[in-house]
Amino acid sequence: MQTIILDDHGRAWDARSPALRSFLHCSLPDFDFLTYLIENLGFVAVTKIAPDAARIRFRPETVSQTSIAAALYCLADMGIERTIISHPGQFVEKLVPSLAQTIAYIAEQIAASHQQPSSAFTSRELPLETLANTDEALSSLFAQWIDSKQAYDSATLADVLPESLRARFMLVEPVDGRLTITDVGSGFEIYGETWRKNARGLPMEEQPDYVYGQWVQGIYRGVQETLMPRLDEVDATIRRPDMNDSIHCHYHRLILPFTCQGNGRTCLLGASVFDLREQQSALDRRAVEECPA
Repeated sequence: MQTIILDDHGRAWDARSPALRSFLHCSLPDFDFLTYLIENLGFVAVTKIAPDAARIRFRPETVSQTSIAAALYCLADMGIERTIISHPGQFVEKLVPSLAQTIAYIAEQIAASHQQPSSAFTSRELPLETLANTDEALSSLFAQWIDSKQAYDSATLADVLPESLRARFMLVEPVDGRLTITDVGSGFEIYGETWRKNARGLPMEEQPDYVYGQWVQGIYRGVQETLMPRLDEVDATIRRPDMNDSIHCHYHRLILPFTCQGNGRTCLLGASVFDLREQQSALDRRAVEECPA
């Protein structure tokens, strides 16, 4: 059975198409590619399972309105009446007997998802004065930010980040109005090496856990607007679609606004540290190694 992917521009792709993987710069993914498209990029998958029946898969929290509209037009063009609707978090697939009811049910699911506030991520902003008592590495990074007069120098910072912060950092810059990842430290391991190697050039929110990416992007955007450093205590449960699990992280993160060399634009450096004393098992310590900046 052929599965058709409807992207956020309404374009239709064969789910097995190498062109789709090439278009998304993910030619050899080491994760469930179809699940990633549905859950994180807001795409919709339509699989025809009978002459008048199809399965439609989407994630209400992230689905693109354009993708949904294109998928419904696709169902109409195929003469589909009965649909089986499934999405993450739904224990039982929904069988819908008509296209009109399918449209109504999908609209209802999307509206309900947008009314539910997410409690998976919490962030408590801390006074910068507490840095001295929070972590020596972050305090050292903050002192270097002051000494540098906020001019970003990758060579100088390279001496600080890999050792004291275990290379757990992310650098982002505004590109065409979107915060775009320009560098990721090797300590950013939560999503795996393949994602990290392909992260440069991606909008910040396009992380495997798209909802978390949107949430943390909003915090970075606040630093971009105020040009003031920000220290947070973060508690987050982050989804990893490739491993079909979630991981809980508790950490302190410092975001610093710099002036980029060459173009003079503002770039934002986020670095994080964890209190290993809070971890009670080897599994917890492994989780700390994997959590993001």
